[in-house]
Amino acid sequence: MKSKSLIILFYISCYIVGQSQNFQINWQNCYGGSQSDIPYDMAVVDGGYLIVGGTSSADGDVTYNHGNTDVWLMKIDFEGNLLWEKTIGGSNAEYCSQIINPLDNSYYLLCTTLSSDGDISFDPYPESTDFWIVKIDDEGNIIWDKIVGGNAGDDVWAGSLTNDGGIVMIGTTYSNDGDVSISYGGPDSWIVKLSSESILEWDFTIGTDWIDKGQAIIATSDGGYLAESSSILLEGGYGNIFSTPHSYGWTDGVIFKLDSNLQVEWQKCYGGSDHDGIFGMLEIEDGYILTGSTSSNDGDVSGWYGASDSWILKIDFNGNIIWQNPLGGSYGESGSIIIQNSSGSFYSIVNTYSNNGDVSGNHSISIFDSDLWLVKLNNDGELTSQQCIGGIRTDCIEFGVIKKSEHTFVLAAQTNFGPSYDVQCDPHGVYPDNDFWVLEISDSTTGIVEPAFNNDLINIYPNPAKDYMILETKEHNQLDHSEILIRDIYGNQITTVMLNSNQTVWDTRSIAPGIYFYRTVIDGEVVSGKIIFKK
Repeated sequence: MKSKSLIILFYISCYIVGQSQNFQINWQNCYGGSQSDIPYDMAVVDGGYLIVGGTSSADGDVTYNHGNTDVWLMKIDFEGNLLWEKTIGGSNAEYCSQIINPLDNSYYLLCTTLSSDGDISFDPYPESTDFWIVKIDDEGNIIWDKIVGGNAGDDVWAGSLTNDGGIVMIGTTYSNDGDVSISYGGPDSWIVKLSSESILEWDFTIGTDWIDKGQAIIATSDGGYLAESSSILLEGGYGNIFSTPHSYGWTDGVIFKLDSNLQVEWQKCYGGSDHDGIFGMLEIEDGYILTGSTSSNDGDVSGWYGASDSWILKIDFNGNIIWQNPLGGSYGESGSIIIQNSSGSFYSIVNTYSNNGDVSGNHSISIFDSDLWLVKLNNDGELTSQQCIGGIRTDCIEFGVIKKSEHTFVLAAQTNFGPSYDVQCDPHGVYPDNDFWVLEISDSTTGIVEPAFNNDLINIYPNPAKDYMILETKEHNQLDHSEILIRDIYGNQITTVMLNSNQTVWDTRSIAPGIYFYRTVIDGEVVSGKIIFKK
């Protein structure tokens, strides 16, 4: 039971937020147990969403714990109802930072583990943390798992699906043995490529003789890779970072562009005279969008508000900065989530401790607590609208966002207090322990309220598909519109499919492999969902 003094403090601290509400919450729920439960990422699955993170609980919604901190995997439906959950791990500590769909009915979990038992099938490097990659089916059953690393400790952070259905991932290694081919001394940024059958195909180290932390990577459309290392460089240091830093002794965001043969096409340092880093990447039509944080107001950075701002940059395919924009206030922001709309504008989801500068409407009662901060940018990176979402204590997010439609998103965040303000569910634990806080939000400035998924009125198969797909409605259904709108994961309209009868065969040979979303109206209800194409 939460203390009465905290509840009283909540009422004393209430204030009326004058900021207009640009985003509305369609539904929300808290999940977890009496200890700390932290979500990291989520993915779309047939009938709902998979959410992955870490748990220390063994009660509430968590039915079992192998010991210490486990990976916690749960499935909810499109309205947030818990369908099933399971813990994955061993007797020591593990967590998963990302979940990635390889375009079939399976998923990669990118995890870090200190265990050598339980669900870990084989650990060649016991008594040290290692990259632990787990491939599961859509029911959470393990297909295979793989430990990679060395004997001194390795932590995975981010990854990306590759063109061949495998996985490339980046993190930090302290090892100079095992699977680590090159060590430059101290912690290095380490990239690993696995095939879809768990074969270690190659590794690549980015580093100096000081501190390097790998935090972002994507497989690029040209078959190569864009990778980031937040690195502290010292004068006279060595390694394979040759770009000139903006300040020795402070971190820069160092970007490597590698071709498909791991040859360095270019590398650049981004930042100023203080600490700077890049945490997220997005390839767009004419370059890349980078997201991270900056504590600088010189070098590549202008417009800094104070402490650590969220920092968004657009670069061309050669790494040249087209525009940059620090966003935030005087107490600190950070974030890795960036989403592009079909119009070319962007949404970014940030954690903020501020209530000044660009930020207004923060619900937190102290500068030690954070809100989710949703910002909308035009295609030149300029802030056009913003809104804080949260309660009086700490609400934050890592990677967990699904773009359900052009203006509707599902977020897997964390909260440690409720109900208060936007947090209208009651966490299972006692403050300051965290719960998974999952919510669907819509951008109300568009004038469009996105309805919930309804997949009962249409049957689409095969899904995943290759050369064709059948769209089948029940005979008594009335088609209000004779077409289905198809969009990609960024909200861009790809095509429309004409429905000529209750069973339509769609020739999909011209559709590129990937994840898409459909939408139509049947019996007066909006019907929408996910489809997948493989080639």
